[in-house]
Amino acid sequence: MVGKNMSKSLTLKNPGRVAYDSGGIKMFWEKKIEHHARHLQNEDIRVRRSALNKLRVGWAEQLEGRNKMLQGPGRCPDRVPEATESLHTKDKKAA
Repeated sequence: MVGKNMSKSLTLKNPGRVAYDSGGIKMFWEKKIEHHARHLQNEDIRVRRSALNKLRVGWAEQLEGRNKMLQGPGRCPDRVPEATESLHTKDKKAA
């Protein structure tokens, strides 16, 4: 009761000043922070379970293979065309 009387007297003397319960404010923000942390954790779990990342990797591999194929046999340094390999023999007499 003493606290209520004191806050009333403070607000009556200074009408622009409002007295708040610091424990209530602290509890309010702790709940907000806890709720936000739970929300972030749930979102992280949802993203990890999502198949979207696997799909992106699969599409990237397919596009890379398609790009290599479209570059042609002479432009891709990783591959040596099979037809060229069969033409080059070690035996010089065969030609």
